[in-house]
Amino acid sequence: MEPTDVKRLPWQESILDALDVGIVVLDRHGRVQFWNGWMEAASGVPSTTIHGQELVDALPALRDSRLHTAIRDVLDTGAPSVLSHTLNPVLFPLRCADGRRMVHNVLIRPMTANGARYCVIQVTDVTAVVNRERVLREQRDARYRAIVDTAPDAIVTTDTRGVLQWANGAAAQQFGYRPNELIGQSVSLVLAEGSPDWSSLVDRDAVDRQAPIELIGRRRDGSRIDLEVSLARWESEGRSFITGILRDITERRRTREELKANALAMRQLAEQTKATLDALPAHIAVLDHGGHIISVNKAWAEGGPGAGFLGDGSIIGDNYLEACASTQAGGAEHADALIEGLRGLLLLGGAPVSIEYPGLSAGGPRWYRCLAAPMAAGPFGGAVLMHIDITEIKSMEATLRKLVGQKSTLLREVNHRVKNSLQLVSSLLTLQTMSLPGATERAHFQDARARIDAIARVHSRLYQTEQFQTIEFGSYLNELCTDLSRASGATLGAIAVKADRIDLPIDQAAPLGLIANELITNAIKHRGAEPANILVELRKTGAPPEMAAELIVSDQGPGLPDGFDMRKTRSLGMRLITSLTGQIDATVSRLPVERGTSFRIVLTVGEPRNTMLEDSPAEING
Repeated sequence: MEPTDVKRLPWQESILDALDVGIVVLDRHGRVQFWNGWMEAASGVPSTTIHGQELVDALPALRDSRLHTAIRDVLDTGAPSVLSHTLNPVLFPLRCADGRRMVHNVLIRPMTANGARYCVIQVTDVTAVVNRERVLREQRDARYRAIVDTAPDAIVTTDTRGVLQWANGAAAQQFGYRPNELIGQSVSLVLAEGSPDWSSLVDRDAVDRQAPIELIGRRRDGSRIDLEVSLARWESEGRSFITGILRDITERRRTREELKANALAMRQLAEQTKATLDALPAHIAVLDHGGHIISVNKAWAEGGPGAGFLGDGSIIGDNYLEACASTQAGGAEHADALIEGLRGLLLLGGAPVSIEYPGLSAGGPRWYRCLAAPMAAGPFGGAVLMHIDITEIKSMEATLRKLVGQKSTLLREVNHRVKNSLQLVSSLLTLQTMSLPGATERAHFQDARARIDAIARVHSRLYQTEQFQTIEFGSYLNELCTDLSRASGATLGAIAVKADRIDLPIDQAAPLGLIANELITNAIKHRGAEPANILVELRKTGAPPEMAAELIVSDQGPGLPDGFDMRKTRSLGMRLITSLTGQIDATVSRLPVERGTSFRIVLTVGEPRNTMLEDSPAEING
């Protein structure tokens, strides 16, 4: 197996730690095998922490960077790289001793040790010496070559035949060759097939300096690279040479193509948006921060002065606030409110505006709703303004209000008549009861009358309120217990009611009222020799849509016989309770008490059916 650590002499690390440069050694997998003290101080990452990790895992910001690519090239091909801070803004995240960002260059070279391939990275702090190096380069005789060698762009020199005479390190790195491999080769080696003749390009560049020459280059691995070429012809010792700067514009071209695509998409979106706004019947305009109209849709433009909405007739460039202030036709009394709302929205970033107002168009009186909302994301800021014709909606609302009023009156009258009819039936049963000779028959008739009274009481409450879908059941229980107490005489005892306020739909209230009537009546009827002390409780549990109602009726009577089963009893009252609880999907159970009997009814409170909205369109239109 290939070793993962570089074999070091005992004093080797001390020497590397003493250097005033950063030294990093990576194995062929890109894992850190050495991280000297200079790197620890500059990066703030201890050697013990980063050792053995992949460099891009320990420093995620380097992933997919030029530094990462250069490291892979060294490990894969052995081609060294020099990364300048001027060309590569994303290098190591290093800081100087005073906390400032360290400007540094990176030199990457291959290394072989013990038969294994490694990558040595040398990091040099150039923060303080950038200016000094520039002065020193000016003093050196090889100033030109030094500048070219450290240039971030690929620079090559050829003779007039296109044979490479010299290439800087950036050119070797850019095309994947070593510098000595390029010397003596034709420049066509780094250009794609079909590229123009090299010497003809220099003449073209001399004629048209305004239009850069763009070519397609070819790396050693055959991959494509987009180049921008600048060429110059010069002579030395009687020979002509051509020097070219081959700038990698792959990213720039990709970005340019993306910008073109985005611009095309934005134009298409703008055209689609305009077509959509033009198709809307609403009058729509876009205002800048000063209230000037910068865009209108087709309905606004074609509406003209007779459209009837506030500010009609105003066009692009007009101040809409001034147009509203000069309005004299219908809706003028609402202009001040609209102007104030728009000023707050445009100048202070206030809330969106919504105003309904009457207008007077060429076709007669109309109703409009004005909506305005901020549009801070637009190029001019401001707001989008919309006037919607709601005349038909207003007419339909008036018709619906009339129908609702008629239905309310009808429902109130129906409930009143049902209540009167049930009271008439109750009175007839009372008269019939008086003529019956047997106490048993009279008791049956009295029970029937009490049940009818319980239903009549529901309809009585319905026609006395504006709400026809629900009944406030707590008040109903109080009224029911008061009537039962009064009808049973003074020897009854007391009926105490503890009721929460619960609105029950009518299709639950009527059956539950009958159940309560049966339980209370049974408690009174079977109280024995002692006065009855009855407690009626109505509790609300949960919250919509999971709200439930719990009805508990308890008495202090003799209680039920042993082995009593509600499902098997022959009592009409108990069978009625069982049937009604099933009808409203409720549960009935007996609670354990020391004395008497306690029944609990639990049901989920349903949503009332809105019968007002269940009519057919034909009925509404009629």
